[in-house]
Amino acid sequence: RMKKRLLWLFSIILAAVPALSGCGYSLAGYSENNGEAKYKKVILYGNKADLLYQELYIRLRAAGVQILQKKNPEAVTIILSGSRVQRDLSAVDSRSQELQYIMQSSTRYSFVLPDGKVIAKKSNFNRTILNKGVEALAGANEQRLLINEMKKQTVDEIFINFMRLR
Repeated sequence: RMKKRLLWLFSIILAAVPALSGCGYSLAGYSENNGEAKYKKVILYGNKADLLYQELYIRLRAAGVQILQKKNPEAVTIILSGSRVQRDLSAVDSRSQELQYIMQSSTRYSFVLPDGKVIAKKSNFNRTILNKGVEALAGANEQRLLINEMKKQTVDEIFINFMRLR
């Protein structure tokens, strides 16, 4: 009896996938163009020492995109600008001691298409962290890890938006 239920559930799921894709539904990301970038050449501007730049560079290269150093009429220019992380107090206890912070990562970036059209975007991510007090070193390491995580999420967002360019 359990096997019949599993088989029934599996067949419903199996039938639903083509039905959803037939009506235009697609998973988030860049599946609408089968993972292929329209533009195969990119000029990337930003701070080369920043994790954001390095991760995006690696991601683009892995997707078969050529990173150029000079202007090219076929290349999209990606400009990484205005990246910052801000820490704001969000909660205090009854003795006015700091308990919780919100870390906000904000990055501005632009795509300049070969036809000169500029698409400006902004990426925002937030994380909540607790004030560690005694474990200050652990708190600093946690903050560094959270900053890196937010930068990697920003790279994901930039990459998906690049893959969606048409």
